[in-house]
Amino acid sequence: MKKLFLIVFFMAFVSVNAYSQSKEQDDAVYSIVSEQPSFPGGMQEMMKFISENRKYPAEAKAKDIHGKVIVAFVVERDGSLSDVKIRRGIGYGCDEEAIRLIKSMPKWTPGKQNGKAVRVSFMLPVTF
Repeated sequence: MKKLFLIVFFMAFVSVNAYSQSKEQDDAVYSIVSEQPSFPGGMQEMMKFISENRKYPAEAKAKDIHGKVIVAFVVERDGSLSDVKIRRGIGYGCDEEAIRLIKSMPKWTPGKQNGKAVRVSFMLPVTF
């Protein structure tokens, strides 16, 4: 009976551990993948989206502020964008506008590794 209990306990532990490891792999965020994520329609459509939807902040306009805000985000397995953060900002409302702009983007085509959609980190400059 004690042997049977130990065997059942060991099997349960191995199953939980295997599930935990596969869950960690599913949540991994890749930097380099075999197929990079892409904006619907490609790079030109993304530039068009940015130019049509970017709003120059009044404070930046009043102080004649120009520059690039570098925004980092994760393209999820379903193409949605998450974890949007400023990596390098210029202030005067431009950082907040860059975040708003990225969050308003449509779903992307997700990145793939070994033919499977995965989470991919991405950085994008937004010029003001």
